[in-house]
Amino acid sequence: MCSDRKEKLTVRRLLSNITFVLKYAMKLDKWLVVLVFSAFTICGLVYALFDSLFLKMFIEILSDTNKNLRESLIFVLIGMIFVEIGEIVQLLTDNYARARFVKIAGSIQADFIKKAADIDLICYDQNKYFDDFVIAASQAEEMIINGVMSTARIIGTMTTILALGALIMTINPLIAIFPVAGFFINMITRFQITKLEYEYEIVRKKVMRKADYSKRVFYQPEYAKEIKLSNIEIPLRKQFEAAIDEITDEARIAGRKIAILSLINWIVVFTMFSFFFVPMYLGYLALVKMSIGLSDAAAMNNAQGEVRNNLDGLNYALVDFQKVGQFAERFRRFIEYEIKIEKAAGSKKIPEEKAVLEIKNMFFRYDGADKDTLRNISMAIKPGERVAIVGENGAGKTTFIKLLMRLYDVTSGSICYGGEDIRNFATEEYRNIFGTVFQDYQLYGISLADNVKMDCANEQDRTIIEKALEKADFTEKLNRLPKGIDTEMTREFNEEGTMLSGGEAQKVAISRMFAKTNQMSIAILDEPSSALDPFAEHTLTKNMMECAKDAAVIFISHRLSTTRDADRIYMFENGEIIEEGTHDELMKLDGKYKRMFEKQAHYYKNSIL
Repeated sequence: MCSDRKEKLTVRRLLSNITFVLKYAMKLDKWLVVLVFSAFTICGLVYALFDSLFLKMFIEILSDTNKNLRESLIFVLIGMIFVEIGEIVQLLTDNYARARFVKIAGSIQADFIKKAADIDLICYDQNKYFDDFVIAASQAEEMIINGVMSTARIIGTMTTILALGALIMTINPLIAIFPVAGFFINMITRFQITKLEYEYEIVRKKVMRKADYSKRVFYQPEYAKEIKLSNIEIPLRKQFEAAIDEITDEARIAGRKIAILSLINWIVVFTMFSFFFVPMYLGYLALVKMSIGLSDAAAMNNAQGEVRNNLDGLNYALVDFQKVGQFAERFRRFIEYEIKIEKAAGSKKIPEEKAVLEIKNMFFRYDGADKDTLRNISMAIKPGERVAIVGENGAGKTTFIKLLMRLYDVTSGSICYGGEDIRNFATEEYRNIFGTVFQDYQLYGISLADNVKMDCANEQDRTIIEKALEKADFTEKLNRLPKGIDTEMTREFNEEGTMLSGGEAQKVAISRMFAKTNQMSIAILDEPSSALDPFAEHTLTKNMMECAKDAAVIFISHRLSTTRDADRIYMFENGEIIEEGTHDELMKLDGKYKRMFEKQAHYYKNSIL
């Protein structure tokens, strides 16, 4: 599903990635791209060309008394005006572009958030996805901007080089050999350096994920108590230090190679070709052979210097070009990932009446796994039924629930609702039939109302939200919140926000199901009251069952006290259903369920459930 392609890219793919980046930038701000390209091309050409011609004119004015001084000065003055206009245009363009790029950066991150929200859940189970996402997210803004700027520089410098080359060719074509030779040597070494830098950066990003995690837990409040009351700081610090040591070793290896290549590049390209061969050769032509004048020699030296500078700039632009192409591969892979589940439109309508959910000979295997996680699962769940899914950790219960909600697609077999394969429904519409409360719920740093609605709550929702919180036994806490249901569920951004205890947070999570009563056909409860005391658990379980009285209820349970009132119980082990029946039937069967129940019996013999 999520791509796992190799990092090695062909030149064709690199150029294709650059084209993708430019099209993406054009989509975000077409006129900014056109402006940057035009400014780099025109301003670079005017500045470089007139710079060389000025020097020639000045020397001729000083050395030739017969030359028309007035005409020469007018020419120089006009040229200076053009150069100044070019500088002003470049300055204004830079300032304007900087402001516009801030907007582009925001648009890129907005696209990332939307794509990350839509990406299929299966991708989150693959390490490759996280590598792509982390690197793409951290580099996206810089990569898009550099893609535009480096392409503009390449076009601008190429135009300037061609113009200066034409000027050099009119006087002595041999001069052009030196900067061109230096350019190719510089390009080869810079490309090797860029390759080393890129390879190091990929390793660094991957290792830094572990270092960042180790560092992050020290300033997140949910970890603070355990860190202070234990020695967990020691292994976390060691993990952080090990990651830093690994990065340091990689930097040392890459740095040594880069330093050697840079030194060779400097000695050969800049010292020999730029500051030695060209001035010596021009001096020989002007002073010994006298085949060119001093003004031509000065102009040629300046022109070849400009060519060298532009070729050097072209080299760096090409290096940026290469970097953009490489990093764009991950960005492109992420953006172009074909969403198979989350955006499925479906051709069938969800039945208006509550219907049977039927699982037929279902198998599921994770990508890259060598065996099935779930095998030959079959059951039918009718409206109003209470179904318990039990089993030890790793038995496949959570994967089963994800498949029911079409967070994953089955490998073979089918899941049908109302007799129709769920893959024929629009995913969003299908999921709306579920009310879910997971054990590993999350609260978000937004208002309590939005946390309950799990959407943007409006004025019409307030009564529903407050009643849902009341059913979840949260009213007492709600009355103490400074802004009621508008209180933010964090103090990170606002001192009037709040931090909830584990039990309080779980009640908020449970209230989400109460807020969805009218839409709900199937309730899924994954140990929703594990953080509550027995009395609160009893009250909430009773409320949840009343709320879902006409709906099918599927609950995952480790505490088998909650399974006794289930209409049917399915015992999972190693991805298969090994036992099914009512509580009494399974106790008579004298199998795995009975052993688990009796093992836990002393915890709930006198349970109020």
